Amino acid sequence: MLTDKEVVEYECLNLLENARNPIGAVTLSLLLKKKELDISGATVGRMLSEFDYDGFTAKHGFQGRILTNAGVERLAELKGKRRLAEVSSRLYKSVDAESKDNLIDVLIARRGIERETARLAAIRATDADLAALRKVYETQIRNTADGIISADSDVLFHQTLAKAGKNKVLAAAYDFTWQNGRFSPVMEYIRVTVGGTLAVEHGKILDSLFRRDPEEADKCMAAHIDNLINDVQKYWDLARKGNTP
Repeated sequence: MLTDKEVVEYECLNLLENARNPIGAVTLSLLLKKKELDISGATVGRMLSEFDYDGFTAKHGFQGRILTNAGVERLAELKGKRRLAEVSSRLYKSVDAESKDNLIDVLIARRGIERETARLAAIRATDADLAALRKVYETQIRNTADGIISADSDVLFHQTLAKAGKNKVLAAAYDFTWQNGRFSPVMEYIRVTVGGTLAVEHGKILDSLFRRDPEEADKCMAAHIDNLINDVQKYWDLARKGNTP
């Protein structure tokens, strides 16, 4: 996402690129106001001085500034960052825990991500990683026995598993897709309502990791996510019939 300063920088560079003639600070300020950016001429002037220093612009006599090749490259960089932010925003908004179809789509994405994560963890996890996973799992078992909804333990189990897989991209993909665990309380509530159990499935995954069996880890994770998807289907069937709490 662009910072406030980068937004102004982007708009200034963009205006300079599209201008037929050199532009000065006052003109730029007026053009920015048309884009609902109320930036004073003095502030724009200081930014243009920074552009000159960075080599993004060059003075053209008393007429104003023109964009340099370095400025074109900087604008391209900001455009790329802006597009990435827009795509990320659309993806984030598409994930809606109140929509069955969206929640299932997210779980399907998780299935692909976490199957590979589990395979890698079976190969790459250190003894310390496995001990940390077992500790999280045992806490979840105790919480389940005490009737405590273990959403936090669920998130921690999967995040610890992602860390054990030693792939930062997959770990980040899990966090982004599951929005740092934002949907775990929703999923835990659904599973409790329909009678599903997270801890049992986590135990099977953990066993496969201790056996250093990547194929079994893949299989157990796939079954785990498939069960989550089935539980979402069951919950919405019950909700449609008016049989949910």
